[in-house]
Amino acid sequence: AKPVKKSTTQPENLLILINTMDNIDVDDFFNLDLESIFEEGSWDDLNLSSSPPGGHVSNSNPSIPELTGIGSGRSADNASGVAPFSTTPLLSATPRPGGDINGPQLVSTSTCTSIYRSQDTGIKVIDQSQSTSSNVQQTIQKLLHEETVSKRLLSQCNNHRQVIEVSSFNGSPALYFKWENGITCKEWLDKVHQIHPQIVEFNVRLRAAMAISKTLSQFHQCSVTYNSLSPENIVLTPLEGDYVAKFIDLSDAVICNDEQTFKEMMAVDLTSLGLIFDQLFKAEGGGGEAYSAAAAAGGDNAGGLTNSRRVSIVSDGGEEEVSDHNRNVRKRGKQRAPGEGLPLYLGAMISALLINGDDNDASQLRYKSANDVYEDLKAMVAHSSSHHQSSSLREADFDNDVTIHSRLKFRKDLFYGRQVQMSMILHLLQSSTMLGDQPMMALIAGYPGTGKSTLVNQVKKPLADKNGFFIEGKFDVSVRPDKVLASALDSFFASINASNAGQNTYMSMRWRINDAVGSGVSCLFDVIPSLRKFMNDSTEVDRTEGRNIGGNLMGQRLKYMFCKLIGAISCRSTPLVLVLDDLQWADKMTLGVIRMLMIDPDIHYFLFLGCYRENEVNESHMLSANLNDIREQGINFMTIKVGAIEKESVNALISDVLCLPPSLCRPLSTVVHQKTGGIIMFVRRLLISLNDEGLVWYSLSSHRWMFDLRKIEVKEMSEDVVKHMT
Repeated sequence: AKPVKKSTTQPENLLILINTMDNIDVDDFFNLDLESIFEEGSWDDLNLSSSPPGGHVSNSNPSIPELTGIGSGRSADNASGVAPFSTTPLLSATPRPGGDINGPQLVSTSTCTSIYRSQDTGIKVIDQSQSTSSNVQQTIQKLLHEETVSKRLLSQCNNHRQVIEVSSFNGSPALYFKWENGITCKEWLDKVHQIHPQIVEFNVRLRAAMAISKTLSQFHQCSVTYNSLSPENIVLTPLEGDYVAKFIDLSDAVICNDEQTFKEMMAVDLTSLGLIFDQLFKAEGGGGEAYSAAAAAGGDNAGGLTNSRRVSIVSDGGEEEVSDHNRNVRKRGKQRAPGEGLPLYLGAMISALLINGDDNDASQLRYKSANDVYEDLKAMVAHSSSHHQSSSLREADFDNDVTIHSRLKFRKDLFYGRQVQMSMILHLLQSSTMLGDQPMMALIAGYPGTGKSTLVNQVKKPLADKNGFFIEGKFDVSVRPDKVLASALDSFFASINASNAGQNTYMSMRWRINDAVGSGVSCLFDVIPSLRKFMNDSTEVDRTEGRNIGGNLMGQRLKYMFCKLIGAISCRSTPLVLVLDDLQWADKMTLGVIRMLMIDPDIHYFLFLGCYRENEVNESHMLSANLNDIREQGINFMTIKVGAIEKESVNALISDVLCLPPSLCRPLSTVVHQKTGGIIMFVRRLLISLNDEGLVWYSLSSHRWMFDLRKIEVKEMSEDVVKHMT
């Protein structure tokens, strides 16, 4: 195919243009600037007779021309509410400024209506010759109803086909509306499948889905439900990298005046949304089987007026008549496991939109509003941007432990919430790596299981970006405390020795260590074996010197050597962060090294982070005494308190672990937060326990994680949680 270029003379009809794009580059197709294709003032040369049906292609001029002679179309004393229609054509072939020279052009026809277009105004005209008198009256009522709905929506929503007036056209009842830019979602999908569905970027589909759910949410905010939304009635327009979705043909929309009706009709709209998403994200074919089955139950001709929707707006009995369309759709949608083969997060969303709402247990796993869908799609876009390889965005390719054996899997470094604490630590890191004029220190205090270590580990990536080093050690009741610091340094040098870096890579560090420690470095070889290899020292260690020095003097010398060694590692090009966890079990020598590090004027570009259990350290504890000594030396340090995480953070954690949209996890996360107090360790334990007991499981039929909320609510809390919370 020839490459598509913007015409400098006469633009081609958009439909013809699209039909010649079978082999066009996908990026070019989805980044079409519709406004630039049709230059202003060139519509006189456009062949509108082959325009797409439904009234959805327009020029770039957003203004609505004045339609001279169009009145309200209603008579105050007309008991039927239907105005008599004039036989005088309101839009004649006589040209006017900015108008069509040849007058309104016929775009499409259906059984009882015809669609005309004049510039950016569309006209839906009732064909009285093809309809009975009763059908005409019913169709007129639909026109008036569409006008009422449009006016209702204008207060909060502009993303619909705006009705200008109900009047007449050549003696026939007609509805005048603003012609919309873009192409219908159905045409968009057809072109996707013609090109190659698998090479269309996932984010392109995702942003189209966001636009559709946003518009539906705006409808619901006005207490209006569309009532059986379909791709034919959605117009997509590209705008600044995103899409705007506008709904056309409001004739069957429902203005809900009571809560129960509104709830039932929103469920109808959400099911339709699930069917559309099923088509939008389907990997191949011309449309999802679920939607094909739904369409067989009744649809709407583009631009026409039919009475095949789920709800009949006009009924003699005064009650809205609901067809079997919704029930058929849900049964068929549930049978084919919608969302299969899609990322788990998205598959769960589609499944939740199509789940049978008549089942009380299942209804807890179903979406309640279009706004929740929109917010979850926004979260998915943000998540995919920051976590490109996140498990929730991958296809359902989990191993047998997840799918067959239904086993939960947690990321190694679970981190949620803590934004304030994290910003404080990052500020210290920034100061220590950029200024580096003096050592810096922060203590992280909290109860066991609150995520102190995980918080500290978040500095690894920004530190690595600065070419810095991260040394960590952890005290334990089963390990001699005086060995912890030496073991952490030994692991650090061992990792350097095992790296593929050349001998000259760390030459400057060797020189700094020699200058700072001198010949005394050999005294450290016994406690830090990897240091000998790093220093390329093959001489024998003289242990007689250690035996001739008393225990107290040897301890003082070791503290001095540790301090100088750590100071030699850090420099402007390689800043250092030293982390020691569970300081409540630290020994006197290690605490002495920390104090020396903080008061040594020769140490620069260094940050010390220490974690301890707040409930095990009081004023008489050795750690408290050493911290007071540091303060007396004029050294200021920060203490960061870490407690329970908030409910929204628990919800984010569960959303990631279960690969479910956040809105679908809120019932479960509320219960989990209540039972764990928001302590991250208890949250993890509870989820594992629920999985072991079969209260949280992976459904092979639904291709999503499920949970039994009622049984989880009555589950007793563990003793350690009760003890902590009391």
